[in-house]
Amino acid sequence: MTLWQEGMIRLARSAKVKTFAQRQPWLSGLASQFVGGATAHTALHKATELASNGIAATQFYLGEYVTDPAVIDHTVAQLQAAIAAAADKSLDACASVDPTQIGLMIDEQTCTTNAARIANAIRKAVPKTRQGHDALMIDMEDASVTDATLRLYWELRSEDLPVAITIQAYLHRTRADLDKLIVAGAWVRLVKGAFAERSRVAVRSVADRDSRYRQCATQLLSRTAREAGAYPSFATHDHRLIEEIIAQAKAHDWSPQAYEFEMLYGVRPELQRDLVRRGHRVRVYLPFGSDWFPYAIRRVGESPRNLRFVTSAITRHAARPPQS
Repeated sequence: MTLWQEGMIRLARSAKVKTFAQRQPWLSGLASQFVGGATAHTALHKATELASNGIAATQFYLGEYVTDPAVIDHTVAQLQAAIAAAADKSLDACASVDPTQIGLMIDEQTCTTNAARIANAIRKAVPKTRQGHDALMIDMEDASVTDATLRLYWELRSEDLPVAITIQAYLHRTRADLDKLIVAGAWVRLVKGAFAERSRVAVRSVADRDSRYRQCATQLLSRTAREAGAYPSFATHDHRLIEEIIAQAKAHDWSPQAYEFEMLYGVRPELQRDLVRRGHRVRVYLPFGSDWFPYAIRRVGESPRNLRFVTSAITRHAARPPQS
């Protein structure tokens, strides 16, 4: 974990910085780069555009670490509406959620109840849900809630609800967690991990995170995983890793339709389209809502190269003629 990334995470968690940033019109370009819009309607329009290019979408309503029951209920309602609208347009009924935005900050039962409400909305919208298309994808947050997040996943699975889980490759515990999920035939989104965890919990260097990701990808592309019906979703923008995964999948007799690559909205769209042209499944993580700053600044933190979006936003605003 770099000092740059840790700094961006601190900014993302500052309520004062968030409030200031979201009031600044000159930062609106940063929001539009990484966020599909303020409303479910706008996000649906973006999802439809993506689908026209052969790219699926997982919708996410912005917000995290929520303790206000009214905000939690609003988040659940927004995702339920987004799911119904997507299914009505014959798009994937797929939504992503942070446990801390639907009640985990209150207690696990509240979180489980609300997650079940969203998963049941998917079941209602698509009675015959499809592996790799329709599910509630549970996001993985910092290591303090990893156990609770996995308990949530397994509880929803026990209720036969359409659910998928995100796993962070950089955690020391991950390979053991993957063994259980693979045997269960889970839909697993594999990410590198983006929180500033201690070395006793996770590897910290870029090279070590890449190595762990490769190891986990190998697990997910094993013969055991294929025969169990596991569905890997490889969340990465690293074209070198992507090419390695494609070669490994081919060597292990995986159909290109039996796994997918997931990327963030606004990041490397040309790579997304190229993979589709080559016959691979691609999904985009599509956030929407007005609480955009923590999410967007984390994207900047993931790579200093993304700072160009902030610079571009400032430049565009400065270039506008004054309003009379």
